[in-house]
Amino acid sequence: MEDGHLGTAKIDNNRSIHISELSRESIIGSGAEHLGFGGYFLFETRSDRARRGINILARVASLDAALEMLEIWSERSAT
Repeated sequence: MEDGHLGTAKIDNNRSIHISELSRESIIGSGAEHLGFGGYFLFETRSDRARRGINILARVASLDAALEMLEIWSERSAT
């Protein structure tokens, strides 16, 4: 992960979701170069053998949107 990592939420034992900046190589390796290379990305990581790696789900519209998503995750975790 990059220095621009904003947050992580664990989904289950094998999956987590993250908001972070990603390297150009990570974006290309995930087949998501159509999203561009700058900014923050919402992505899933998997540790199970069958699907190990990252899956980029979306490019976040702005830093404010990324921070709002983190706040929503925090509220969800608190309930």
